Amino acid sequence: MSRPALQIAEDVLELESKVGVKQGFFAALLDEDDWSFVIKLHALFEAACTHLLLFHFKEPDLAEVVSRLELSNKTTGKLAFLSRLELLGKEGRRLISTLSELRNNLVHDVRNAEFSLAEMVAKLDANELKQFAISFSPYETRIRRFPFDPSMNLGYPPDIQEHATVDKMIERLKVDPKFHIWVGSYSVLTSILDMYGYSDYRQWVQAKKHFEDDEAL
Repeated sequence: MSRPALQIAEDVLELESKVGVKQGFFAALLDEDDWSFVIKLHALFEAACTHLLLFHFKEPDLAEVVSRLELSNKTTGKLAFLSRLELLGKEGRRLISTLSELRNNLVHDVRNAEFSLAEMVAKLDANELKQFAISFSPYETRIRRFPFDPSMNLGYPPDIQEHATVDKMIERLKVDPKFHIWVGSYSVLTSILDMYGYSDYRQWVQAKKHFEDDEAL
């Protein structure tokens, strides 16, 4: 199946280096069979979320504890921590959570090694198809949320909005489910890397507040 030419941004390559996988790991996922694609992509997100949390806490002794947390548990998992710390947005968490559901349905039975994303998508009803398409298009979801406002010169213009409609996302999903998931995952991985800087900022704000509180005593 023909796909657009891919050029992986430096930030994704940097994230691969941080979590300890070989450079090009993410790009190579498109060449995997569908079962391996889902399992390995989930493992990459697990490693990325673990690394971000450990970076934020700056407590090496927590490494084993954090690594053992479930990824998508809504109350005690890695995503729950990232949500409370504002280190990953709603759209990113939704993608990872949906990927976790898919991965959990596949991982415990080796017979699922013949799994086909195209066959799975073909069996979804209209509502399931819509929700699956939206879950794996976080960037486009943000675009739809901010239409262009000419009075403030803010938001995404109509030509970009046109390419981010739900119908367009459903079409992309139907044509190439793996690529649709991969593109959405690309967006979330870059967001995760951006959060390292935000984590540093939060730590600075907290340290500044402690310093000011001490000065007031």
